[in-house]
Amino acid sequence: MEPHKPPSNGAPASAGPGDHPLWWLAFLALLAAQAWMTLGLFSREHTTDRLLDEQPVLSGRHPLHLYHGLLGARSFLNRGTPSCYDPAFQAGYPKTPVFDDGSRPAEMLLALTGGRYQPCVYKLGLAGLCLLAPCVFAGAARGAGMSRFRACLACGLGLLVWWGKPCRDLIEAGDIDLLSGTLAVLAETGLLLRYHRAPGPLSLLGVALTAFLGWYCHPLLMAVAAPLVLIYYFTVGARHHLLWHMSLVVALAAPVAANLFWLLDWIDYWWLRTPLNLEAPMLTSRTLPALWDATIWGEPADRTLACFLAVAALVGVAMLHGGGRRPAARMFGLGALGGLLLASLAVVWGSLGRFSAERLFAPALMFASLPAAYAVTQMLGPVRRLGGWGSAFLVGAAALAALTLAVPSNREAWLGRWRDNEPLLIGLGEDRKNVVTAVVDRTTDEARILWEDRRGKRQSSHWTALLPLLTGRAFVGGLDPEAAIEHTAGGLIDQTLGGRPIDDWNDSELRDYCAHYNIGWVLCWSEKTTRRFERWADVTEAAADLQDGGAGRLFQLRRKPTFALRGSAQWQSADSNRIVMTDVKPAEGSVVLSLHYQAGMRIAPSRIKIDHQPDPHDPIPFVRLLLDEPAPVVTITWDKQSAN
Repeated sequence: MEPHKPPSNGAPASAGPGDHPLWWLAFLALLAAQAWMTLGLFSREHTTDRLLDEQPVLSGRHPLHLYHGLLGARSFLNRGTPSCYDPAFQAGYPKTPVFDDGSRPAEMLLALTGGRYQPCVYKLGLAGLCLLAPCVFAGAARGAGMSRFRACLACGLGLLVWWGKPCRDLIEAGDIDLLSGTLAVLAETGLLLRYHRAPGPLSLLGVALTAFLGWYCHPLLMAVAAPLVLIYYFTVGARHHLLWHMSLVVALAAPVAANLFWLLDWIDYWWLRTPLNLEAPMLTSRTLPALWDATIWGEPADRTLACFLAVAALVGVAMLHGGGRRPAARMFGLGALGGLLLASLAVVWGSLGRFSAERLFAPALMFASLPAAYAVTQMLGPVRRLGGWGSAFLVGAAALAALTLAVPSNREAWLGRWRDNEPLLIGLGEDRKNVVTAVVDRTTDEARILWEDRRGKRQSSHWTALLPLLTGRAFVGGLDPEAAIEHTAGGLIDQTLGGRPIDDWNDSELRDYCAHYNIGWVLCWSEKTTRRFERWADVTEAAADLQDGGAGRLFQLRRKPTFALRGSAQWQSADSNRIVMTDVKPAEGSVVLSLHYQAGMRIAPSRIKIDHQPDPHDPIPFVRLLLDEPAPVVTITWDKQSAN
């Protein structure tokens, strides 16, 4: 801990031309450039048409976030919790914070706008996140006491990272929670440094707000970033009085308490996740050259930028530390170094890679941009003092040109990013519209559709998560082929049904499976799966031939659809609020439904008891209704409070 010193008066350490108000014009220029690039995410013509229409973003997991964001927003507005029970996929599953972390920003936006299906609100939120980035980079630099000139340079370097391939891949994949959490942590860091330099209610309120957003968007990232706060406290705490300490504790603890309304669900439902294998060995075949060629770096131009930022940040941290700015040096240095180490370890250590820690590479570079900007300006200082600002700009431009020339052969492609930003995938397109039309026209809501999922890259479209909204049908499959929850274990993924190759299933087993999950139609996307269902006598002729990145075929089954596995019931409606059935008749005192049981289910009328029916082929039990006589109408709801 440093010896006790009185805090500064809050004035930036550097003064003069570097703090001239005209630097605000430079920041506005960077903000305008960011707005231009952001519009390019939605339209090649950089217009607002695709941003403001109601066509959803289909890139990566954006559709899944929109779907779960809508469910969570409606549940929060109706019941005060973002958790709900969704019967539209996998014979019913609980939508909880354990699965699909990236939906929380969408939940907040859609709840604020009334809980309606509005893809334009989601897109405006994504655009707002991009526009927030330059404000956070510059604000964090100013919070650390850097001049306006250095803040503008830090902002420029941060935006180079933002539109580099590693970060662009995060945007494409829909890792909105990680990007939002990174900006929250970076903003909190700058505000903590400002609270040390100039304690006051505004900076303290900023700390609390950014901490709340950080815990809301990405609690694991906030937990990983906790050492930054500890280092900050032990570095500067001795300089301040008791009120400063008490206020800081409240500002850091209150956001955690404010997030308990969903964090407790995150803890309660962690058991839903399929177990992770944490005993994967270090991949000894991954040598340093292999690590150098890993995809986390992006393209060769991105690797050059990353190396420059890493070296410059290392120099900048040393300069900040030697110049008496130890809190900033330690926080930015640890943030950059910790992220780079975790991302590198994730490449060579399979266990850490299962947590997708390699995605921390881009956030680490964002942290590195601030000390890197400080190092560059410090090294340009002697030139400025000798020859003025003109000489400093010339030397800086020459260094930038040299860095550009150092970029390998795809330099033109790298520069082309800034001229022609590749838009996200927006709207269904003709092939997917035909799929939706075929499902609507050739199926009914009397039975579920077995959908063959296809695994792909993180950037591959998860558009099928929107199918219940687009078609009004229920599905087994289509939610997310990478969903790590037990409810999805029995689906059809890449020619494998319930964990077994599709060719290993005989006709009798397929018949039992389809009766068990009330499957009325099957949509196949692989040749092997298509051939297997073509050989099955219970399949009628193909209902439709379709296209979605490959040929698909919709089959109809020869079976009478029913959601009652024992007894009988007429399925009337099912959504995340309630499930309604009529003409419910027991057999031997009970009705077993093709519906996953979840603790907390309630039933009306109250004379009927709801229980679970264990299933030997499914890790999740099914719903069993105990009643002695028929019931004209039965309604099932879910209340998480009664599950505790």
